[in-house]
Amino acid sequence: MYAISLTSIPPRFDRLGPVLDSLLAQDAPPAEIILCLPRSYRRFPGPVTPPVLPRDVRLLWAEQDLGPATKALIPARTVKGEIERLIWCDDDWIYPPHWAGALLAAAGDGAATGQAWGVERIGRRGTGCDIAQGFAGVCVRPEWLCTDEVQPPLEVQPVDDVWLSGQLARQNIPIRAAPRARQSMRPAYEDTHGLQDAGGRDADNRACAALLNTLYGIWPEQAA
Repeated sequence: MYAISLTSIPPRFDRLGPVLDSLLAQDAPPAEIILCLPRSYRRFPGPVTPPVLPRDVRLLWAEQDLGPATKALIPARTVKGEIERLIWCDDDWIYPPHWAGALLAAAGDGAATGQAWGVERIGRRGTGCDIAQGFAGVCVRPEWLCTDEVQPPLEVQPVDDVWLSGQLARQNIPIRAAPRARQSMRPAYEDTHGLQDAGGRDADNRACAALLNTLYGIWPEQAA
């Protein structure tokens, strides 16, 4: 049994319909789909009026804005002990019907993602499959993300892929690539609000990896 979780931002609320429809149409039906929204956003001041959701999508409020990691951390705490697997994803992609099943099949006793990259790209030593990219889906056990220390510091919240993958790495949980899950994914729409496109992404990734190394000793620097 598994659940799917995601978060979103107010400028995208009226575009979520096709994304949610694609999640509801998975060949391996989820026990539930959770849209987790903070009650207030740092990037978007003002009251939050949630979108109208399909009947089978649950709205989960987060009391604190954790940035993009809101899609993983609050739902993980909520479904722990009830759901065996949690898959989180982004709010601007259409996911093919085989997507969730491919992630579940690839995970084994570890985590799985539709697309990964190695921390060698940012000057660190890893396994070559270190960073699970949330846009392609990440499949985990909820209990892996339920300790207090998994909450990202404010300065690394924009690079949630690196932070959340580091939380897996410190627990020696392998990340397995599931390229079949990535097949036939397509963008749901285009806008200018994605943090992935923000300037300074590489520097932010490097800073987050350095912090994780300081905290947990993972991903040492490559030899000069």
